Amino acid sequence: MRTLRRLAAILLILTLALPVSAAAAASRPGVVRIDILAVNDFHGALSAAGKNPGAAALAAYLKAERDKNPAGTLILSAGDMFQGTPDSNLLLGKTVVEFMNAAGFDAMTIGNHEFDWGLDVLRQRMAQAAFPVVSANIVDRSTGRRAGLVPPYVILERAGVKIAVVGFTTPDTAVTTNPRIVKNYLFADPATTVKALVPELKARGADIVVALGHLASYPGEQPGGEAADLAAAAGGDLAAVISGHSHLRVAGKVAGVPVVQACYNGRAVAAVRIAYSAAGREVLGTAVEVKDIPPGLAPDKRVAAIVAATQSEVAPVKGIVLGEAATALPHDRYRLSPLGQWATDALRQAAGADIAFFNGGGLRAGLAAGPVTLGDLYAAMPFDGCLEVAEMTGAQVLAALEYGIANPRFGALQFSGLEVEYRAAAPAGQRVAATLADGRALEADKTYRVAVNDFLAAGGDGYEMIKAAAHQTNTFLQLRDVLAAAVRKAGIIRFLGDTRLKELSRSAAPFIAA
Repeated sequence: MRTLRRLAAILLILTLALPVSAAAAASRPGVVRIDILAVNDFHGALSAAGKNPGAAALAAYLKAERDKNPAGTLILSAGDMFQGTPDSNLLLGKTVVEFMNAAGFDAMTIGNHEFDWGLDVLRQRMAQAAFPVVSANIVDRSTGRRAGLVPPYVILERAGVKIAVVGFTTPDTAVTTNPRIVKNYLFADPATTVKALVPELKARGADIVVALGHLASYPGEQPGGEAADLAAAAGGDLAAVISGHSHLRVAGKVAGVPVVQACYNGRAVAAVRIAYSAAGREVLGTAVEVKDIPPGLAPDKRVAAIVAATQSEVAPVKGIVLGEAATALPHDRYRLSPLGQWATDALRQAAGADIAFFNGGGLRAGLAAGPVTLGDLYAAMPFDGCLEVAEMTGAQVLAALEYGIANPRFGALQFSGLEVEYRAAAPAGQRVAATLADGRALEADKTYRVAVNDFLAAGGDGYEMIKAAAHQTNTFLQLRDVLAAAVRKAGIIRFLGDTRLKELSRSAAPFIAA
């Protein structure tokens, strides 16, 4: 009998990618089909633009896929949904939750960028959601116990099968989110966390356990990254690992456990198809795939109306013209960019500082030649924050440069007020030589005023040497306001970038998108 069930499961798996109705699946005795559809790292991409299909097309695709197996489908999000575009940021992610409610999401986990606007806004978004938000590995630093921010899991029933969806937030959150916001939290090891939960889940009747993690994964013959590590360590307890954070297309298996990720900005949907034996209470087989949202898909009317209403609210603000760029100011987070140079110059001047630093991932898009609007600045710098001044020694400044210039994990440190020579092949601690922009020597024991964003001031992206500065002063100037004022003052930005950084060799290519 067991052999017959497995043969039935194999036949089902062979047709999982086809539009099989729930009735057809149920006609195979004892075998239930469960479909898990997942998105991740939507980053507020509500409007169709370039390769981004927009929320209305994504909702239409999800609903059409769910209609193929309405009794057995879950729609999940692996986090980082709200932060990233003016359309979302100006309303603090409210419209993204409206879209997710309308599309019928069943659960979501917390990504590192869900914390960007602070805990009060995150709680508002969770209260607005018509679906549960879960994460099991957020720990209260003071007690060592699971924090009460969100429940660790939810048990959902589909086609008579009880599916425990356990959420995970990447441990990277401790440094990729402003550390001041998450200072009261620790982010525990996902594998240890899920293993400890399994007895509780089984006691509550869960038939299968799915990890919904804002955890990085990487494609390959066998997937790699945090999500793959979780699958390898806890594979016997998991039916699938849904991942995100690294913005990649991943569809594979680790130790027989599906590991998937669906790019970013709603460009694709990951699917895990599970054949489950109701009689034997076991997973008989799985299939994985990631599909792009097809071009020309008729948008979901309800979500299209939500997005249109948002545009009427934010368009007047987005459209404010601040000035003009004579030439484009491109940005690459893994290089010192023209935009990064111009922005740090503006911050340094506003603070009356000797030097300015800005993290490469804090800028997300370049400025095109032509009119520069407030919406353009929101797209270029989607993260809110204040300008601070840190009093750093020359030795701390050199340490920040050595750590940040060719950092493959977090991106290149953008800087102003310095002339820097970088030798990637030199021994650690000897790769950087620097002088002040006016030619004066940078003295190890002398203290300098360094303009930074509050993210770096708190040690974000691992910049502990900035956090350790003797004194930090918050100017209470909003970063975006400083840049907007710089555009207005210039009228026309005439900046091509300069040679403040001389690199004698390059380091490895980047491998993660935070």
